[in-house]
Amino acid sequence: MYALENTEGVPGTADGGASRNVIDMRSAPSPQKRLYPKTITVFLDASPSGRHRAVYAAALAQRWDAHVIGVHVVFAGVRLDPPAESWAIGERAFQAVIAHEKRLRANAEAVAADVSEYFQDLCTRWNVAGELRRIDSHRPAQEAILNAFHSDLAIVGHPEPNGLPDDVTLETILLASGVPLLVLPNAWLGEAIGNNVLIGWNASRKARRAISDAMPFLVDAQAVTTLVVDPSRGRRHGEEPGADIAAQLARHGVHLNVQRVMSNGSPIAEVILAHAVRSGSDLLVFGAYGHSRLRELLLGGTTRTLLTQMPVPVFVSV
Repeated sequence: MYALENTEGVPGTADGGASRNVIDMRSAPSPQKRLYPKTITVFLDASPSGRHRAVYAAALAQRWDAHVIGVHVVFAGVRLDPPAESWAIGERAFQAVIAHEKRLRANAEAVAADVSEYFQDLCTRWNVAGELRRIDSHRPAQEAILNAFHSDLAIVGHPEPNGLPDDVTLETILLASGVPLLVLPNAWLGEAIGNNVLIGWNASRKARRAISDAMPFLVDAQAVTTLVVDPSRGRRHGEEPGADIAAQLARHGVHLNVQRVMSNGSPIAEVILAHAVRSGSDLLVFGAYGHSRLRELLLGGTTRTLLTQMPVPVFVSV
């Protein structure tokens, strides 16, 4: 750390011994390294998209020298309730209920073992520090939120299977944890994430927060584009929409291209998604618009469309 040194009465000072403070550079640190995420949580499942999700998480952990935590919800999609016909009275029906639950649990445990083995082997191949945590049937929603909460980045899939408990949505994780989400479309098979980044910019607080959270991607990206839809000369955007945020990011070494487009009556979300596809973007960054009411995140129309119709990976924060 820098230290303030009092030089009162020290011979040879320029003011003849008057009291003044100078910065002691002897304790100055070396040039600061970029603040990359160091804990990445990825929600896993046994589907092909779940395995792809694990690979992307391992690749990011290797890039940032991070610790990756694989979270597997063992009974996601498994209904332990007995079949309707088993409610018949009698010993035979009772035994059928027990046998049914045993089969479900055995199948779920076998899947959990496969997921664990795949993830651990993956961490070994990528030479990253990793661990697998399982969430059982007791309070899965709370456990999922807790795991995300103590992370720098959480990775989920879209649509189902997304790796989350049955009663947990993307919105729930986003609101309850406050952690940025990297959402990977299940059908997306790109080789890398974050080489060509598109930022949806509307000069809002939430968009600004998303940019700050996504900085590790932005500083490493080969190309970054800020898309301003329906730019105006209002106070928020400044005289030249997008120019101020471009200058601010340039000081971090992010060199981006500002593009301004008109929606011409089309929904803004559709304009952004179409541009992401045309430009070959492999990451879309935006801030979620919404508010909390009765522990739910009520998202604006643009945010909801971006989260439900994403053709490319999405980085979103609140």
